[in-house]
Amino acid sequence: MNNDIKKSAFLEHLLLMGAIEMDSIDSNTGEMIYSITDKLEEVSPRMYQILSEDFNAKMYEMIYTGPKVMKWKFDAEFFNG
Repeated sequence: MNNDIKKSAFLEHLLLMGAIEMDSIDSNTGEMIYSITDKLEEVSPRMYQILSEDFNAKMYEMIYTGPKVMKWKFDAEFFNG
């Protein structure tokens, strides 16, 4: 199964389970941007952990660089392994 099909199937699963919601479209790339819901931790603990670690790292960075708007894109890291 190629990564695009695997990614699409996984995102559809997360949407159907209510773990993520469509938020907007990246104006530069045309990619969909998703918002996570409280259900993500239950539906996909691994993805929740990765996003939590990324969020914490970015929050730490923001202390030194100032506030930024954060958006989430799902990349290949979520669909391998």
